[in-house]
This record gives sequence, structure tokens and C-alpha cells, in this order.
Amino acid sequence: MRKNNKNDIGFFITLGFIVLVFSIGFMLSNPQPSKAKDNNVSYSIEVLKEDGNWLYKIFKNDILYIKQDYLPAVHGKQRFASKKDAKQVAQLVIQKLQRQKIPLITKEELITNKIAFQPL
Repeated sequence: MRKNNKNDIGFFITLGFIVLVFSIGFMLSNPQPSKAKDNNVSYSIEVLKEDGNWLYKIFKNDILYIKQDYLPAVHGKQRFASKKDAKQVAQLVIQKLQRQKIPLITKEELITNKIAFQPL
């Protein structure tokens, strides 16, 4: 009886190993599609004045994706000085999204694009 138990255990270990090898082989031969650039994504901007302050909204395929009430990358809650500034920052964000980059805006980008803010 003892001999049969060892043979059964060996059989199941071998069977498990074979299944594992075939599974790995199958996954390698059928790779998942990578995060390729999706050409069906469209972004749009809406710049508006709410409670006397400028802000922007970015829509991804007509669904609200980002709402930015305050200037990014600056200390405190500083508002956009103008409609032009809000639109320009929104355009920078969309450029990054289209290149599949994290849409973070830096102080240097604000300075380069002449976006008004109060430095500390």
C-alpha cells in the first residue's frame, strides 16, 4: 500500500509540472496586447468661470476626466488669473495625455508658458 501512495504522489507532481509547463508555453505564445496608443481616444477642453474663478475641465471621449479649479504645481490654492491661462494649462495636460505621460504640470512649465502665479 505504501508503494502505491508514493507512485500516486509522484504521478500528481509530474502531472502538475506538465500542466504548468504547458500553461507557461501557452501564455508566452499568446502575449496580451500591450498598452498601445488608443487612437479612438479624444480629449476636449471646457474653460469656464465658476463663482468668479476660472477653471478647466478635460473630457475624455465626452466623459469628464479632469476638473482643475486651482493652478497645479504651486503652493496653496491659487486660482487661474485668466481664461487664457486655464486653457493653456489644459492644453499642456492634453499634450501629455496624448503622449501617454502622467499629466503633471511643473512650475517650470508654468513659467515657460507665462502662466501667472504667486511664487513663495
